[in-house]
Amino acid sequence: MGQYVSFQLVDAFADTPFTGNPAGVVPDADGLSDKQMQLIAREVNASETAFIRRAREPGAAPRLRWFTPAVEVGFCGHATLAAAHVWAAGRLRAVGAAPSAPGASDRAGAAPEARTTLEFDSAAGRLELVAERLPDREDLLWWLTMPAPELRPDHTNPVRLCEALGLANDDLDPAAAPARTRDHDVIVLIRSWQRLQALRPDMQALASLSERFDVRGVCVATRQTLSPFVNVASRFFAPAAGIAEDPVTGSVHGPLAALLVQRGLVPIVDGRAALHCVQGIPGGRTGVLRALVEATPNGPRVQIAGVCHTTVRGEMRLPKS
Repeated sequence: MGQYVSFQLVDAFADTPFTGNPAGVVPDADGLSDKQMQLIAREVNASETAFIRRAREPGAAPRLRWFTPAVEVGFCGHATLAAAHVWAAGRLRAVGAAPSAPGASDRAGAAPEARTTLEFDSAAGRLELVAERLPDREDLLWWLTMPAPELRPDHTNPVRLCEALGLANDDLDPAAAPARTRDHDVIVLIRSWQRLQALRPDMQALASLSERFDVRGVCVATRQTLSPFVNVASRFFAPAAGIAEDPVTGSVHGPLAALLVQRGLVPIVDGRAALHCVQGIPGGRTGVLRALVEATPNGPRVQIAGVCHTTVRGEMRLPKS
């Protein structure tokens, strides 16, 4: 008989199960080799799988790593929320408790003041998460403090980028030129929700362009939405990374929110801007994210938030190391 490892499949940024972006989570990854984690991630076959290891010393934070089916990555937003969801649920079951997180939030989910907190150590640094109990629901809204956003002008060939995405120059939102993030994503703002939904990129051309200009993925977003309660809608394409379209991309929403604030495109109240964001594949999975951008002496502090739902719990045969 071989050994087995427990894993879960969690829908992140999902107001209801079977929406959002699924991530694998292995809550007890102690002793697993890099090779084993890669093979497990390949078998789970989610866009990312998070592996949680115990803290190196008493009082330290648990350690978190992320693997796609092909490679290890330095940060993943939705898999981090999924890991927090699994870790907190296991910790609470162990003590027979339920989280207490009272408090109100605005329409975009303003950041909680007194909530259950959780930290992970990772290659991206110390990650802080805060859980907020949603009114009249059993669900927790997980807030993740993002790495400091870094935005700079994008120098990808603009004509070829538009051609690869299937956009005309008139489709671009003149309020913000394309920008590049620290994760080598390109953010492109366009005018129309209808054009966003109709996009059918040339994936081969986009992959070639991404490889040439060192682009991980392209986020196409619009401020035109179908609801007055939604600030921005987006789609994310990353064919060079093996992902034609990602249903919900947590890591790009920190920079996206910061860009909208930087360009004065969302209201700021008392030094902070609260946003409600939607991302999804037309006819497929869609997710809901909250974002909060606060002005600080050291630059903008960005948090993103979403609800998680476990849809699968199981065991996988442990691969040979």
